[in-house]
Amino acid sequence: MTAEPTEKLNCWDYLKCDRGPTASEPCPVATDRPSDGVNSGTNGGRFCWAVAGSLAGKPELAPCARDTHCLDCEFFNLVKSEEGQAFHLFKLAMGVASPAQLQRTISQVESLMTVHERLRSHFDLSDTIREVTRQAREVTRAHRCIVLLLKGDPPALHGEFMLREKPTKVVIQVDESSATGYAALHNQIINLRDIYRGRDLGGLPIFNPAFDKKHQCRTDSLLVVPIQDAQSEVIGVISVANAAKGYFSEDDEWFMENFATDLALALEKEKFVRQSVSVLRLAAVGETIAALSHCIKNIAQALRTGSSVIKKAIRSKNIENIKSAWEILDRHIERLADLSMDVLAYDPAVKKYSDCSSVNELVEHVLGLFQEEARARAVTLTGKTGKDVDPAKFEPLGIYRCLVNLISNSLDACPLSGGAVEVFTERVDEKEFVIGVTDNGEGMDQETKDRLFELFQTSKEGHGTGLGLATVGGIVKRHHGRIEIDSKVGQGSTFRLFIREDVAPT
Repeated sequence: MTAEPTEKLNCWDYLKCDRGPTASEPCPVATDRPSDGVNSGTNGGRFCWAVAGSLAGKPELAPCARDTHCLDCEFFNLVKSEEGQAFHLFKLAMGVASPAQLQRTISQVESLMTVHERLRSHFDLSDTIREVTRQAREVTRAHRCIVLLLKGDPPALHGEFMLREKPTKVVIQVDESSATGYAALHNQIINLRDIYRGRDLGGLPIFNPAFDKKHQCRTDSLLVVPIQDAQSEVIGVISVANAAKGYFSEDDEWFMENFATDLALALEKEKFVRQSVSVLRLAAVGETIAALSHCIKNIAQALRTGSSVIKKAIRSKNIENIKSAWEILDRHIERLADLSMDVLAYDPAVKKYSDCSSVNELVEHVLGLFQEEARARAVTLTGKTGKDVDPAKFEPLGIYRCLVNLISNSLDACPLSGGAVEVFTERVDEKEFVIGVTDNGEGMDQETKDRLFELFQTSKEGHGTGLGLATVGGIVKRHHGRIEIDSKVGQGSTFRLFIREDVAPT
């Protein structure tokens, strides 16, 4: 007859410290719920050496305090002996007990970094949320993932998820009636397992079955992570439910915190883009100094937000968050640079060209503005103006802005040494002339060329707003002209602006 297995002791039982889960003042180990089940223990009871804030080293509080290191403790060696091959030592990659599991954890981290890279190209918040929820399900092996954002007055959590291949709206109140509302209300990660068994959760909220009843589904495990702004205020939550392994580990919490940071940055980016579009519309009406000031203020706010996220990440030593926040800082710094190019359009020297009929004179003026920058970049900047182009009919300020944007883009595209940019003008016929900018930069493939003049689309690797070329396209359209692009990957690019003179700019 096989003997019943002996129940394995937790540290508070072994050491008889009276600081277990039911104590009036339990040890942090006894309340470390994310570690529940590790090394067959209750909460962190058989994982105490890896729990932050444990009472080890505090002789007045716990008998486990001693001069020797935790790894020399009798209880540590007992757990190691009892668990054998299943023994877990570290919190990072907790649960990795075999090469196959280790490979999966590495793949999860690689997937997370891939998400960071892909999100850099997303300006649509809905696309970002879809990408994050898809990756979160894959990384945590969850059945579903929902992003809920705070909206309304009073604010409630609003979101959407796919249920039986149909989009389903979700609204959850920010209160203690549900685990999700509790997480948002208290700005706290909530990790629940065995939801319908109704076991004691030590003060954490019980899952509200009304959600399952309303949506005709079942939730067995749930992890909810708050999404915070730069001031650590909750602006939403991201949740995953029904883990394939039956529960969400501390590793899963770590990954979900990173996804929450991605969403926080995406929300800030979406806010900035929305404000920038408003500024562009205002600028189109009057292009006033007030519009520029407003745009700069928004960029400054975004920079402050990114800086705050970096400071928080540095304090927590979270390299992934630092990387994500730095990317958004880099983009906003680039926006300041692009904005300065537009500010050149307010150069008083341009006023003398307001009634200009000489395209070549305007080209020579803009070339002079960029010569110093070209020298600093080791780029040869030259002009080749056609003899029969002038006089011409055109909108000087608009053509000026086109030249500023195209020359700036070409300088960015040039190699680190040996770069060359040439601006040229040509007469097509008595009704049309051409302004061209050519460079020996990296060039573009056909897909990039096809999308180049869409708003916010940019071919610059890692920077650039994509606003400049959209501006160029709009100006050429006002001249009833067209743009031709010759470009091949590795062979540089040539932009030709065909400007009609027989129709007045609109």
